Amino acid sequence: MNRAVFWIVIFFGICSVSAQSRPNATPTPVRVVITDNVKPQPTPNRPATRPPLVTGDNSRKSSSTQSEDEQSPSPAEVRITAAPLPANLEVPNLSFRELKNRIAEAKRSLAGRPVYTVSSTTTAPIEYVRIAFLDRDTDKIDYVTISKAAFLSVSDETVSASENGRPVRVRTIRANGVNTPVVIFDERGRTHLPLLVQYPVVRDGKYIETAIYMSTHPGLVTPETVSAGRLYVRNIIEIAREQLADYGIEIAPRIADIAERLATVEHVDHYRFRTEPHTKIFDDIFTLYALNEGQTYRYSVSSAGAGGMVQMIPSTYRMVRSWHPNIPLIPDFVEGMRNHVNAAKAMLLYMNRTWSDLIANPVVSDALASGIATPEQLMAAGYNSNPARLPGYIKRGGAAWTDLIPRETKIYLQIYDSIERNVPMNRRTR
Repeated sequence: MNRAVFWIVIFFGICSVSAQSRPNATPTPVRVVITDNVKPQPTPNRPATRPPLVTGDNSRKSSSTQSEDEQSPSPAEVRITAAPLPANLEVPNLSFRELKNRIAEAKRSLAGRPVYTVSSTTTAPIEYVRIAFLDRDTDKIDYVTISKAAFLSVSDETVSASENGRPVRVRTIRANGVNTPVVIFDERGRTHLPLLVQYPVVRDGKYIETAIYMSTHPGLVTPETVSAGRLYVRNIIEIAREQLADYGIEIAPRIADIAERLATVEHVDHYRFRTEPHTKIFDDIFTLYALNEGQTYRYSVSSAGAGGMVQMIPSTYRMVRSWHPNIPLIPDFVEGMRNHVNAAKAMLLYMNRTWSDLIANPVVSDALASGIATPEQLMAAGYNSNPARLPGYIKRGGAAWTDLIPRETKIYLQIYDSIERNVPMNRRTR
């Protein structure tokens, strides 16, 4: 063997040994989406990194080109088509005090560790939701993080791993933004208790804030919790009445009763009202009030711009403030609606003025005297639509005046009537 051939053999021998002995690179996690009619498709490989921490502006984005794959669930997720939920879910039975303590524990834990809610490493950020749940085996708080797309999907079930390493399955019951209830199973099908969600609020592609919210997850809606929510609403109305009385404005007991009902009516989903037991819907609403208290419906904004507990629109709020410049209502509409006592004061002032205007109209006063209209019907219809049009409906329709009101207002009155029948309330006497 001549010298040149010898060194060539040595060179390729070394390369061969190196290739065989080189440690294999850590495989990149593969994301899989499984449906009834689509075979599993692996996505392009990329490093399995946790999404970066984003606590405010998410405008700093990578200049790399984003593929459609980057809109898919995070690498830790596997999505499968969701099967029907069991008729009776086995969930832990905790008292209201125990629930509040567990929720407070989960909040404290969240505050002491990094929160990954929005990935800004791509041109279109991927948003993540973190769910705190009570592990029934260890009796400790655990967390699972999934993409917002998975969280809001009712057709898929998400399989992931909790922060403590437990494989879990997350099933969404209803997709409703921050107020989305879920069910969490483990590998044995045993249900664990969801407590709260940490949800990135993003509007028009811009990160606004991270919400921490308790939804109506199975196990949280208990008779004790529902009662606590009803008491919360009543107390808010009473505090608002007392504060208005300090400024010389007395709110009649019947108006306060109607306002208490409307604080529930405003948050009944019309589709659910047509398709689900009404008492279940009302219990869900009172549960939200009980568990979230002053934060309840903080993120609820209608297409008309109505927000918060009393769902008042900006123009109405400005009008109420102009009527009562001596009442120190919060000037900013958004903050005014997020503050429940402030919002309740605005609601009571508006209803008080509406009632005064209505009973001053002869057509309305005659309708009340003859029984073809009740104060509850008139105030509810007036709160949902334009109260100035009610005398015209009554004049044209007589006893059938409710046939002439807008369709949405008809449903609104049906919801009010259902609450009257299904949710007992102690009538105010003073």
